[in-house]
Amino acid sequence: MTECLLNIDLGELPDEDERLYALAHVANIACGAHAGDDASMRRALALCARHGTRACAHPSYEDREGFGRRALDVTPQVLRQQVAHQCARLARLAREERLPVGYAKPHGALYHAANASPALARAVVDGIVEALGTGVTLIGPPTGALADAATDAGLGHAREGFADRGTLPDGSLIPRGQPGAVLTDLAKARENTVRLVTGGGVDTVCVHGDTPGAVELAREVRTTLEALALPLESLGDGALRLVLPAGIERRAARDVLHALEGVVDAVVTEEHACVYFDPDRPPAEPRLALARLLREPVATQATTLVTLRVRYDGPDLEKVSERTGLCVDAVARLHTAREYTVRCVGFLPGFAYLGELDPRIVVPRLPTPRTRVPALAVGIAGGRTGVYPFASPGGWNLIGTALDFTAFHPDRGAVLQLGDRVRFERVD
Repeated sequence: MTECLLNIDLGELPDEDERLYALAHVANIACGAHAGDDASMRRALALCARHGTRACAHPSYEDREGFGRRALDVTPQVLRQQVAHQCARLARLAREERLPVGYAKPHGALYHAANASPALARAVVDGIVEALGTGVTLIGPPTGALADAATDAGLGHAREGFADRGTLPDGSLIPRGQPGAVLTDLAKARENTVRLVTGGGVDTVCVHGDTPGAVELAREVRTTLEALALPLESLGDGALRLVLPAGIERRAARDVLHALEGVVDAVVTEEHACVYFDPDRPPAEPRLALARLLREPVATQATTLVTLRVRYDGPDLEKVSERTGLCVDAVARLHTAREYTVRCVGFLPGFAYLGELDPRIVVPRLPTPRTRVPALAVGIAGGRTGVYPFASPGGWNLIGTALDFTAFHPDRGAVLQLGDRVRFERVD
């Protein structure tokens, strides 16, 4: 799925929260007509630069009293001049910050009036081009006069939907002032975002900076967009594989996915999760469950610390010593010196991938795997170490043997679970 951007109308309020700039992909900066002045534009541009947010010119009818939300009777010629002046004003200040203005989006009543009038749409687009050139992207309704004018002028066009606005049955926005026009409920904003993005009809979703609770709404929408951008792959009729977002706690991810209705099992690896489910009861969007977990971490069961006794007698110990330039005792000492975490369980029932290995003893896998590795052999490969629970083929460097350890119980499953902690204790 192509990334869908969060755009936020900003530079309008004196007490604007900086967190909105960190959450926005694109900041629509008021250019002085409905709100803002040079000082507010400089602040907005500086915050864009600080947070890596893309700057967007947000021209309007010249209507500070009505906040640009009243349709005014302005000729196309005058409107073009007004839009060009506003965009040029922002562009001049942006050059001081060495920040490009790559987007433009009409504000409020102008947005709707121009989209309904080809003449006004051409005036808006011509004013944008006069001030910013043809390298900008116009943010606007998916269809209508603005989209047509942008295409005719050679501009990019980002189709927009609104997370914090209610819609009528025909898909148009409920007019402000009517019940349900402005949405502050996080669940409704999330529902709108999912509907807009999965429907494939938008490239960007808007949150208004003056909506009550804008920071929480923006965080909800941004998290939802990031979750929906995660690759999702169908594995037949009863399984899905998805990429795990960075920073997520793996055990909690497994538990959250397993708890989804219809799911019979969830397997989490270092980078992916597989969800197995009843084909007649497919789960609701699993990526949203992960998004909620990122937004609201849940307490997981306490992890277990397991100490494994090891005799360092592996057939590859000497080769590891030679490759690392360390003596055999130093390899064993470094292997036992740190606490490891179970990153995932797989390959064999009960085989726990443990990390992180001390960088000084990191070695690659064997060029040719062994056809048989004995049970309880301790191996290292890359940044991982682990204990083979059963005799099997394997390509890790064998440096020792675990003593008195059962890695898998037929009735209870793997002894070492995701997130558990492991230490090795040397036995001579």
